[in-house]
Order: sequence, then structure tokens, then C-alpha cells
Amino acid sequence: MEDFFMQKKDRFGIRKMVLIALFAAMAYAVTFIFHIKVSFLTFDAKDAVVCIAAMILGPGAGAIISLLVATIEQISIGDTGFWGWLMDFASTATFSVVAGYIYSKRRNITGVAISLFATVVSTVTVMMICNLVITPIYMKVDTDQVIQLIPTLLLPFNFAKSVLNAGVVLALYKPLVTALRAAKLLPK
Repeated sequence: MEDFFMQKKDRFGIRKMVLIALFAAMAYAVTFIFHIKVSFLTFDAKDAVVCIAAMILGPGAGAIISLLVATIEQISIGDTGFWGWLMDFASTATFSVVAGYIYSKRRNITGVAISLFATVVSTVTVMMICNLVITPIYMKVDTDQVIQLIPTLLLPFNFAKSVLNAGVVLALYKPLVTALRAAKLLPK
């Protein structure tokens, strides 16, 4: 009887690793295929893919996928070095982990709404702090110059990116979960 439970647990562990790899590949594909440069910033929809993974698999999976995708992206198509990698990871991890954590505590439509609202606010807040700390180092400018970019570039960009990614999550979560259940990658 103990072997049966060990097999079931191991199978779920393997299934979870496969799903993490699948979501990481999807997030990278979205980044590779569709990204828009806005000054030194890049908009892509990978945060939505990673967020959906975090809502399905938990916030830890969201953090792992965020790290994997940021690293693979930086190695393959990135041109921003360590600081860009750090900003990319911080943005995606904040977006996915916050939503994944809140949704894990409240798995209903209210939980979705609260988690996406909280993730937009959290991501914008974290990115404003990161911009104040990291952007002066990355761009080799004074913090005052970065502060001047906040109302005209940094705040609108991060807000728009977060809201658009939240909209993608709303549009794709249910169909993706349904497809994964049909493929028997998720339990009913």
C-alpha cells in the first residue's frame, strides 16, 4: 500500500516538473515571438503565462519559472546584462508570485479579482523602487534623472504592462486549465 502512495506522489512531482518546463517554454516563446521595445524597456506577455502557472501550480512554481525564463531570455536574446536580468526577474516574479499566493488562499472569482488587482499594484510598486535603485546604475545617470522619467515613462509603462498582462490572465486562465485537464496534466 505504501508503494502505491509513493508512486502517486512521485507521479505528481514529475507532472509538476513537466508543467513547470511547459510553462517556462511557453513564457519564453511568448517573449521570443512577441516583444515591444519602449525606450530601454520591453513589453511582453510572458508575465501572464507565468502568472497562470503560479495560479495553477502555486507561487513557488511562479518564482522558479520567472528565474528560468529571465535567465534563458538574457542568455539568448537579452541585451541588458545583469541589471536587465534582475529587473526582468523582479517584475515577472512579483507579478506571478503575488497572484499565485493570493489565488491559492481564495480559489474563486473573487480571489481572481483580488489577486490580479494586488499583483498590478505590487508589480508597479516594486518596479518603481527597482527603477529608483537599479536604473541609475544601469543607465549610468543620477537618480534625479530617473525620477524625471517616472511620470512620463516608467510609471505609465509598468502600469500598462501589468494591466495588459492581467487582462491576458483573465482571458486565458480558464481555457488553458480546461485544455490541461483534457490532456490529463491537471486533476479534474
